[in-house]
Amino acid sequence: MPRSLHLLMFSLALFALGLPARGWAQAIQSPRIDIFVGYSYLHATTVISGESINLHGGSFSASFYLNRWFGVVGDVGGYHAGNIAQEFDLTLWSYQFGPRVRLQNDFRFTPYGQFLLGGGHAGGTIYTSSLGPGLSPIGPNNSFLYTAGGGIDYRVNKRIAIRVVQAEYLHSEFLNGSVAGHEQNNLRLSTGIVFTFGKD
Repeated sequence: MPRSLHLLMFSLALFALGLPARGWAQAIQSPRIDIFVGYSYLHATTVISGESINLHGGSFSASFYLNRWFGVVGDVGGYHAGNIAQEFDLTLWSYQFGPRVRLQNDFRFTPYGQFLLGGGHAGGTIYTSSLGPGLSPIGPNNSFLYTAGGGIDYRVNKRIAIRVVQAEYLHSEFLNGSVAGHEQNNLRLSTGIVFTFGKD
């Protein structure tokens, strides 16, 4: 994982822990809607040799809670990596939807878990260029995606929270030029700001 991501996550954790403890145990109302905007890191595999690569980008999600603990989530993300094998670049897009369960409580930290289904699009020169002598480009393609994981939010006030971390397993099946199969098992990490609205 890049050092910059380590530093970012460590800084957010210190910030959350360093905020005043006053009010941590006071009753905090459950937001009906939350909107997340932030940075995402994707650890994936190349279409050439299966070696791991690191993509950086951002993600956006909107959640609507039907009650205090159960909600539905829509999520969109974009990720990019350059200089793959010294000459290619890769851009991935993901768009998913699914349920989320949160452990709402009277403290400022709110953990949650979610399972999202959807699709993705892969492009860039790694798909539009020949990967070797006599080989035709794979061509941009779409794939079924699903993610499973969770995270933890820190409520700063009734309108803003910090997504300290969201960690997910991301499964994709983009064409990769391999006769052995086209499955990729990836890791997605996200962090950023959550805006909350309404209350149960």
